[in-house]
Formats: sequence, C-alpha cells, structure tokens
Amino acid sequence: MDTVTDSVVSPDGTRIVYHVQGQGVPLVIVHGSIATTDMYRGIADLLDPHYRVVLMERREYGPSGTGPRPCDFTRQAADLAAVLDAMGEPAFVFGHSFGGLVALHAMSDSPAVPRLALYEPSVALAGPVLARVQTKARELVAAGRQQDALLEFFTARADPPPPADQLRWVAEQFAFRVPGMMADLECITSMDTDLTRWSTLDTPILLLTGEKTDPLSTQSIARIQQILPNARTTTLPGQAHHPENPHLVADALREFFG
Repeated sequence: MDTVTDSVVSPDGTRIVYHVQGQGVPLVIVHGSIATTDMYRGIADLLDPHYRVVLMERREYGPSGTGPRPCDFTRQAADLAAVLDAMGEPAFVFGHSFGGLVALHAMSDSPAVPRLALYEPSVALAGPVLARVQTKARELVAAGRQQDALLEFFTARADPPPPADQLRWVAEQFAFRVPGMMADLECITSMDTDLTRWSTLDTPILLLTGEKTDPLSTQSIARIQQILPNARTTTLPGQAHHPENPHLVADALREFFG
C-alpha cells in the first residue's frame, strides 16, 4: 500500500511528521523510546486493508522537529492531539511502551478516541526511578559518548540485561536516537506518579502484554489494570516488551477495534 507523508505543527511550534497508509477509520500508532516508525511497518502493513494507519514520528525522532526543553508529557500529548485533529474524524490509537504513556496523557484532551490499545505502557518507570540513569546519560552525551548513554538506558531498562555483545551492537546501531531518548527521560522522570487521574476514563481500553516480558513491564500492566475500569488485558504468547510477531499484535488490534 502506498504511503503518504504529512505533518502538523504542535501548539509549541514543533513540527510533527506522520505517515499514512490504507483506508478506513484512522488508527494512529505511537512508537516507544529509542524506536522509529519503521519498527511498526509490519503491523501497519497487516492493518492497512482495514484502517487508515497513521505512523506518528514523535518529537526528537526521525524527521519530526526538536521542541523546547525540558520535554514533558504535556507537550507529547499535545503532539498526538494535533495529529488526531488532522484526521478530521474520530480515530483509534495504539501506543507502545513510552508511546502508551503519551496516549494516556492525551486522552483527557482527545475525547474523539473511541477505543485505545496500549502495549505495556511503562508506568513502573515513572517518577524518580530513572533519575540516576538520566543524570549519567547527560554526562555521557556531554562527553560525546552517545553509545555509552544508550547502554546506560538499556542496562537499567532490561531485566535481565541482554548479553554484552548484543547491547554493544544495539548501541552502535541506535546511537542516532539519543536525542529522543534524552527527551523521553525528561518526560518520564518528571511524570506525576499518581495514576488515579485516569480512573475516570470511560473509553474501552485494550492492554497488551507479552508472555515473556520483563518484570517492570509486568508491574506496569498490573498497575494500569487496577486503575482503568474499562480495560481488559490480552497476553500475547512468546512475545516480550518488543513484540517480534506483528501478526499477533495486528490480530489483537483488529479484534478489539473491529
């Protein structure tokens, strides 16, 4: 399916790029930390016969702009709201990991979202949990050591951490995403950890989690499930925090969104 690239300008002047493929009800996909929209192409290709799939490039990632700093979830949510407004009709939203947190923060300002799907939104990392990582990463970036800054984040995020050679390969491949990682760290370390503000959401919500995910992601799903009255959880067999089988994700989304 052909892809059309477009953009909107967020309220603070940051340009947010998004890619559209398929036809039907809009379905906006919000990517996680240290990710790009390319990582979700497999899911998008499976969904575009049924929906107008919109792959949103978050600020500080890919071709989207670099906004004012420090970054926070108010800005991230406003970016998503701007993309949703550009759809011209109600749109479904699927947020993965950090993208799930962006989607949750946007819900209070985006009543035109009839259904929301979240894959392991990282609420267990909110607040001061990653403050030490943020401080160390800043020092490493200032010293020009982007790869080591990524390693600092990955080592703290993974439980257990991947093998050292795999970590080093990831750091070499993804060093160009460090600006996005730093913006995300600013958001999550300053996030309000009181999740009860979402307890009044009456939007139907699907929580997706992987059978082989890490303990922090399991904690996140459990905490979100407790406070979201209209959420149901689906566990995808054989998957971890970064699902490798796009068919499982796409099938769950099609069943939920209808």
